[in-house]
Amino acid sequence: MNKRRLLITSGLPYANGAIHLGHMVEVIQTDIFARAMRMMGHEALYMCADDTHGTPIEISATKRGIAPEQLIAEAYESHTADFKGFDIEFANYYSTNSPENKELAYFIYDKLLKAGHIREQVVKQLYSESMNRFLPDRYVKGKCPKCGAPDQYGDCCEVCKAHYDALDLAEPHCVLDGSVPVVRESHHLFVSISQLSDFLRDFADSDALLPEVRNFVKTWIDEGLQDWNISRDKPYFGFEIPGHPDKYFYVWMDAPIGYIASTANWCKKDGEDLDKYWRSKDTEIWHFIGKDIIYFHTLFWPAMLKVAGFELPHRVHAHGFLTVNGTKMSKSRGTFILARKYLEVLPAAYLRFYFANKLSTGVDDIDLNIEDFYFRVRSGLIDNLANLHNRSFSFAETKLGGKLSTARFDDDCRKLIADAKARVLEVADDYAELNTAAAIKAICEIGNAANLFYQEKAPWAYLKGDNADPEMARAIVTACAEVVRLIAIAIKPVVPDFSAKIFAQLNIGDQNLADLDNALGDNNVISNVEKTYIRPERETFDALVVEAPAEPAPAAATLPGEEKVEETKVAEIERRPLKELIDFEDFEKLDIRVGKVLACEKVKKSNKLLCSQIEIGHPDGPVQIVSGISKHYTPESMVGRYVLVVTNLKPREMFGLKSQGMVLAASDEAGLELPMTLLRVPGAQVK
Repeated sequence: MNKRRLLITSGLPYANGAIHLGHMVEVIQTDIFARAMRMMGHEALYMCADDTHGTPIEISATKRGIAPEQLIAEAYESHTADFKGFDIEFANYYSTNSPENKELAYFIYDKLLKAGHIREQVVKQLYSESMNRFLPDRYVKGKCPKCGAPDQYGDCCEVCKAHYDALDLAEPHCVLDGSVPVVRESHHLFVSISQLSDFLRDFADSDALLPEVRNFVKTWIDEGLQDWNISRDKPYFGFEIPGHPDKYFYVWMDAPIGYIASTANWCKKDGEDLDKYWRSKDTEIWHFIGKDIIYFHTLFWPAMLKVAGFELPHRVHAHGFLTVNGTKMSKSRGTFILARKYLEVLPAAYLRFYFANKLSTGVDDIDLNIEDFYFRVRSGLIDNLANLHNRSFSFAETKLGGKLSTARFDDDCRKLIADAKARVLEVADDYAELNTAAAIKAICEIGNAANLFYQEKAPWAYLKGDNADPEMARAIVTACAEVVRLIAIAIKPVVPDFSAKIFAQLNIGDQNLADLDNALGDNNVISNVEKTYIRPERETFDALVVEAPAEPAPAAATLPGEEKVEETKVAEIERRPLKELIDFEDFEKLDIRVGKVLACEKVKKSNKLLCSQIEIGHPDGPVQIVSGISKHYTPESMVGRYVLVVTNLKPREMFGLKSQGMVLAASDEAGLELPMTLLRVPGAQVK
C-alpha cells in the first residue's frame, strides 16, 4: 500500500457563538476520515481554526463593552473544550486573527493585485442611518429577487440557492433594529473572478467535486460570475487592506486562508516546511464543508489558490444540514442542541456512532431522530458490539483465568475470524470512500455473527459435567476475543475510546490496520475487564430535547394502520382446504409476542424485503427481523407500529442480514395486512 499524505480541513466555526450539534456533524465526519486514514497507515493532518473576523464579532464585543480580541479568546476556549469533549483530534487548531493569517492574506492579495485581478469601484450599499454604518449582507433581510421567498438574507436565498446583491432584495430591513436602510455610495475593491471562468470550469470538471456539487458550480459559471467584493468599511474587526486606510478585508477573504495559516503555525512548532503541504502535488488537500458554503469553496477559494501558486483541493466534500426529529433546529422547539448540553447528558461516543451511521458520500440532510438515535446506539453499539466484548472478555477473565489459546480452534473458529478480517478490509474501503454508514453496517454485522457464534457454541456448557472440556471453551472465547480485537481496529476512527479500552484489556497496546494479522494466541491474557458502555435509559436521550406538549388527539381518532374497514360479506369469503392438523403441544412451542417496531429500512437489492428492529422484551434488547412486506408497507409506516412476532424461530440469513423471528401477517388476492393488536406492551405473550 502506497502511503498517502493528506491535509484535511473542516469549515472554520465562527467565534460569535457556541458549538452546536450542527457543527458537530461536519467536525465528526472530518475527524472520522482523518483517523481512518491514519488507521490505514497514511499521514493525515486535520487542520482547523476559529473564524474570528467580521461585523458580528465587532458588534457583539461593542454590546458587551469588551475588545473583540477578548470575545474571540473566550470563544476559542469554549470551542476547543467542546471539541476535546467529543474526542476530536486536530493536528492544529488555531485562529484567523493571527500573524500567520495576516501575512498570508497580504501575500495572496498582492498576487491577485499584480496579476491584474483586483479592480476598484464606487458602489451603492445599504446604510443604516440609525446605526451610522453600512450593513453587511447578513444584516439585511427581504424577499428574494429571484423566487420571491420572504425573510432571505442579502447575499443568497436559502430556498432557490440564488446569489444576488443585497440592493436587489425586495422590502429590505435591518435585522438589528428593524429599520429600513437607505442607499449610499462607498469605494470598494473587487476580485475579477469572471477573468478566471475558464480555469474554474476546468476545476469544476475535475474529480475534486462530486457530480451533484459539480452541477451547482457549472450552473453558477454558466450564469456568469459576478466580481467579488473583498473590502468592508469601518467599523469592522479584521485586517486593514494595505494602501486603503479604513478599509478591511471581508471575512470571507481571510477565513479560508486560515487553513494555510493553521498549517503554517503547526509547521513552525514542528519544524516542518509549509510548501510540503500546500505547494506539493504529493499532498492531497481535503475540505469538508456544509452545503451552504459551496460557492466560496469551489469558486473564490480555488481562484485565490491558483493565482497565489498554492495547490488546489484534491476534494471538496459537502454534507447536508442537521435536522432534529425531522425539523430544522429551533430554540423554541428545544431542538437547538449545544455541544456542551449534549455532553452533560450523554457520552460523545453515542453521537459519533450515530452520525457515522448516517453519513455517506451525498449532500442529503441528516436527521437526528431521538427515537432512532436511542435505538441505533442501544442495538448497534451497546447490545451488539459492547455486549460481545463484555460477555466474552468477562467469561475469559472469571472462568478461564484470562488466558487465551488457539490450540483447540476448529473450522468454525477459523471461519468466524477469516470472515471478520475480510469485512474489516471492506470497512477500510468504505472509510476511504467517505461511506461511514456502510462501514458501521459492516462492523455491526461482524458483531452479530460473533454474538450468534458465541450463543450457539455456548462455552459455559464446556465447564459442566463429567465431560467438561475447558480448553474447548477457551478456544471459543479466544475466537470471539479475536473478533472483538478486529472490531476495535475497524471502529477506532468512530469511537476511539471503545477501541482504547479493548486494547488495554487485551494488554496489546494501540493497534491499526497493519496489525490485522497479529492475531491473539497462547501468549495473550485478558485482564481488568470493565464494560465499555452501560446500557442507556431512553429518558437520557429524551432529555436532549424539550418539546412543547402535543395537541390531544380527537377522541374518535384511530392509530395508523388500524383504520376501520368494511366488513367482508360471507359470500365473498374464499374457501380453501386446511393444512394438516397438529397437536396442541406443537402449537405450544410457538412463542408469539407483541413487538414494537423501533426502526425500519428497505433491504438493498431486494424489491420486497424490509429489515425491522423490533422491541419484544428480549433480555438482549431489540431483535432484527427481515420480512417480505415492502410491496404493502413503507419503512416509514412501520416505525411505531405494534406487530405480532413469532420469536423462537431459528435465525436465518436473507441478503446477508440475520432475521431473528417472523412478523405475522395475513394475505389474500387483494394484498397483505398486519394483524391489529390491542395490547400495546412490547414483550407481552399472546396465548
